Amino acid sequence: MSKKSKHTKDTLSGVSERINGRHAFVSERVLQYIAEETKKNGSVVFEKMTLAKHLNCYIRSLDRAIVALRREGLIISEFLYAENGAQMGNSYKATPKGIALAERFSPDRKAGKRGGINLLKEEEEPSV
Repeated sequence: MSKKSKHTKDTLSGVSERINGRHAFVSERVLQYIAEETKKNGSVVFEKMTLAKHLNCYIRSLDRAIVALRREGLIISEFLYAENGAQMGNSYKATPKGIALAERFSPDRKAGKRGGINLLKEEEEPSV
């Protein structure tokens, strides 16, 4: 199990601010961060306030992103407890589906794509 990162800002250096030539949504940036940490360490523990600050977003936006990612099966979370039984926070882990999606994120616009990847729905071919 990972410890809370004192160097959250350093670990966010690989998280894109732009995905497919457009501004990255908070949920996409959170997924990218959790997926990278899952691949490196198996899971990640962070303080929401600290992560929101480093992502330059409101904590409520971060909460909504985490709920959406969990609901879509892209991440899982596990409660962490102290020895006395008090809840300490959560540990987050990207699912294989979440890792695969995060690996498709690119800061550059893809030729022939309009709008990039829709995080919460599978890509569909446009009807003609």
